[in-house]
Amino acid sequence: MNEQWTSDAKKVTRISLVAPDGFPEPSTAHSFHPDLTYQLFENDSIYGYGNLSVDLKFRQDDMSPALDVRYDTRLSEAGASDTQVPIDNVEEVLQKHLPEDTPTQLDLSDSSFTPPGKLVNTYTRGSSTYEIYHSNLADPQARALIHRMQILVLFFIEAGSAIDTDEDDEWLRNRWDVFFLYERLPGSKFSFVGYCTVHKYWYFSPSPDKHTGDFSMAALQTQEFPRQYRARISQFLVLPPFQKKGHARDLYAVIIQEYLASSDIKEITVEDPSERFEELRDVADFKRLKANNVLSGDNVPYMLLQRQQDAKDWIEAQRAIAKMPLRQFQRMIEMLLLERILLSNSDDDQYTFFVKERLYRHNKDILMQLERDERAEKLKETYLNVYTDYERLLEKVGSDAVVGRAAPARKVISGKRPAGNISTIVEGEEEEEEEELEPPSKKARVRKED
Repeated sequence: MNEQWTSDAKKVTRISLVAPDGFPEPSTAHSFHPDLTYQLFENDSIYGYGNLSVDLKFRQDDMSPALDVRYDTRLSEAGASDTQVPIDNVEEVLQKHLPEDTPTQLDLSDSSFTPPGKLVNTYTRGSSTYEIYHSNLADPQARALIHRMQILVLFFIEAGSAIDTDEDDEWLRNRWDVFFLYERLPGSKFSFVGYCTVHKYWYFSPSPDKHTGDFSMAALQTQEFPRQYRARISQFLVLPPFQKKGHARDLYAVIIQEYLASSDIKEITVEDPSERFEELRDVADFKRLKANNVLSGDNVPYMLLQRQQDAKDWIEAQRAIAKMPLRQFQRMIEMLLLERILLSNSDDDQYTFFVKERLYRHNKDILMQLERDERAEKLKETYLNVYTDYERLLEKVGSDAVVGRAAPARKVISGKRPAGNISTIVEGEEEEEEEELEPPSKKARVRKED
């Protein structure tokens, strides 16, 4: 490929948020580049143009887009090929992910736009006021807003995909909740900051006949049709000009509070979270459980670390109150227990067994492919990775257990299968990555049970 005619798609694409007429002065136009373009242009490259610029603008209020593609020279007709390399039709590629008849220039005339949905939270940053609105795709205004800006999913969410906003079934539309985050400006004007979509689907409790293998029609007919949903956070985006200012944390907290208060929601999960979002979620969930004193009383940590029979019932009851998937709740409990151990300088052998039991249970199929010594070493290695990450997260939340203290010695066991009943505390988890254990024959991440 001739480098002279090759453009870096991320560098030549500029996204701008433009203040329409009627916004208070001085208004600020934000411009930034996309983080991702590989779903639009192979290898993040655009071929066939000299001095290419791609200008994608959005009104700051209703996110109406405009696309302007310019260049000095082009090899030949877009979509044709020069030798063996196809020439990219930039406008055609981008228009597929924009509303039909998207113009080249924005209409910036004044409007009376207000965000769709119910105002559920207001907070401040300095002298600025921000508002979060809760709606769903059954609302035509919310659906139109999502439709106008869905291309941003491809630019900023790894492996992200658009929602079908043309779906005619209102029942299916109602299953998509949307949370919009706006800055409220003087004169009742609103400037877009970010949003989150949440997909709701039926929550099916594990059947009592699951462990007996009874899948007869009689057994299935005894199961009551679910009356509650899992709420799965799907797309979560705060635009670059507003990142690292605590907006994502506040948006996530409001979403959680809304669903904790809803009797229709049984569990809150996350679809394929990125590392950054996982950290945000871990910090928020840890603080929430700690603020709720979930480990109150000396008997609870003792019961858990001793792996008593009551521990299973306690975990399930507390997990249901928190509306967390099992794996996420267990990880947060492990962090809370570790914080207590580090603060008290107590022996952590029981804690090691406690964490290793979970790791062993979730990765048992792969571990059993290994020789005994290799199995013990792999389990030890995974445990140390988990332990180190918990320390990092405890430091992130400012815990006295790690801040300003030397890294504690880590005690591990080797060569032994974790004590106790390996099958305890199971069931009902979301599809997320488990801690990494690589099978002997191929490099693959171990996925946990659903």
